[in-house]
Amino acid sequence: MRSHPRLFSFLLVLLGGCLGLAVFALRPAPEARASVAPGPLALLNAASYDSTVAPGSIAALFGSGMTGQAAEAATVVPLPTTLAGLSVKINGITAPLFYASASQINLQVPSGVAAGTATVEVFNGGSSTPVSAGTVSVADAAPGVFTVDSSGRNQAAVLNADYSLNADFDRFPGSRPEVSGNYVVIYATGIGNTSPLVADGQAAPSSPFAVATSPTTVTMGGVQGQVLFSGLAPGFVGLWQLNVYIPASLPTSTATSLIVELKTKQSVQTTLAVANKNEVSSITGLVVNALTGGPLGGASLTMQPASGRTRNVTTDGQGRYNFYVLSAGNYTLTAAAAGFISASQAANVAAGQSYTAAPIALTLPLVTNQYRIVVAWQSGADLDAHLTGPTATSSRFHVWWNGETDLGNPVTAQFNRDDTTGAGPETLTFTAQAGGIYRFSIQNYTQRDFDGDTGLAQSGVTVRVFSGNQQVAFFTAPSGGGTLWKVFEVNNGQLNTINQLANEPDPSNIKADF
Repeated sequence: MRSHPRLFSFLLVLLGGCLGLAVFALRPAPEARASVAPGPLALLNAASYDSTVAPGSIAALFGSGMTGQAAEAATVVPLPTTLAGLSVKINGITAPLFYASASQINLQVPSGVAAGTATVEVFNGGSSTPVSAGTVSVADAAPGVFTVDSSGRNQAAVLNADYSLNADFDRFPGSRPEVSGNYVVIYATGIGNTSPLVADGQAAPSSPFAVATSPTTVTMGGVQGQVLFSGLAPGFVGLWQLNVYIPASLPTSTATSLIVELKTKQSVQTTLAVANKNEVSSITGLVVNALTGGPLGGASLTMQPASGRTRNVTTDGQGRYNFYVLSAGNYTLTAAAAGFISASQAANVAAGQSYTAAPIALTLPLVTNQYRIVVAWQSGADLDAHLTGPTATSSRFHVWWNGETDLGNPVTAQFNRDDTTGAGPETLTFTAQAGGIYRFSIQNYTQRDFDGDTGLAQSGVTVRVFSGNQQVAFFTAPSGGGTLWKVFEVNNGQLNTINQLANEPDPSNIKADF
């Protein structure tokens, strides 16, 4: 089962770890280090704090005055058997240690400890006499699910299918509920001995996987989920990973009950955040440079509803963004990147739908009276941008893919980027002259010979107009048939909406037609 890089930081942050190995490092009070004296202890499941542990599991031992040394955490695997001068034996078998202090030791229960009541002894400085001793109940399995607040009872430590953190929206950076029907990755301990058996203190292998020796049941909201994987997380010591599909029927709730069962042993109930797939939607897309078409990684996007919580995401290195688990309604989608003009548009989200938006193309700021027009669409047809405008000789220029400037001196209109295979952007720039009339249109070049074709209207095409340091207009194609979309005109510095469909098979005739 694949181990994702985000798992490492996830466990470090949420589980207070060392090496990402769920180390629960509590700072001892100063007086706890002052002397070393025998005292009672308690050994508990490190996830649930239940009093039963399993062989190979992560456990937390609590005592007092166990060492006078400073707290110490493991920094390597295999895990050491001595930290802060302390060592632990369970039924006479030395336990690997994650962390040790005067009041707490986090350890792995040795795989050779048999089920039943086991003796626990803590030794200091190599002495043969324990400084603390007690007993613990051992079972062949003792499921305990890690929780984000270390309570053992509330929001479970879970990753969504895209490796974002599972929780209510933005409880943690980027956290969200997962959609019913998708899978989640649950982190627990107490799987017991696995097949193959992993040596004490060693990280779990990825080939072959160390898996549970009996079927595992995971119940969410009272409904069993399909378990895809139940075994030790590769690269980690004693960490149980469960990949499970969320039942499609579950209702939306940020506190859906979660119980793991193995070998008739059940975990304490925790929770996870679920959104019913028929109640929510998603939007994915790209943010790109309007002049080059290259992706803009690190761009910020927001979805602002008419009322309620604003959602925020950031593009990855390929310019991709994903808004998952959006409630139905009307939003304003805004994209911003350092040094670029922000772009925004209305977005209507219907329940139970997934959308791939046309690329959002951003541009650098422009000079006074300069306009930049950016066309993008979802996929399919080859759409072409056309700009006509005045010349010094009272005729009109036509800037398009076959005539990339207005031929003026200096040039006042330029075709910056043509796109013939993807979804844009196509980009033109012009500087408006006083008293001039400039008209912009888009032709469906692929279907240009088919009057009334609806491909242009159904292409998801968008037009953004930038001027100065802002987006001044945004257009989407009207419904209906037509191979030429007459979008807008700029007349003596005033932008006027046209938004009409017509038919024109010959792109060279567009200058005469519009």
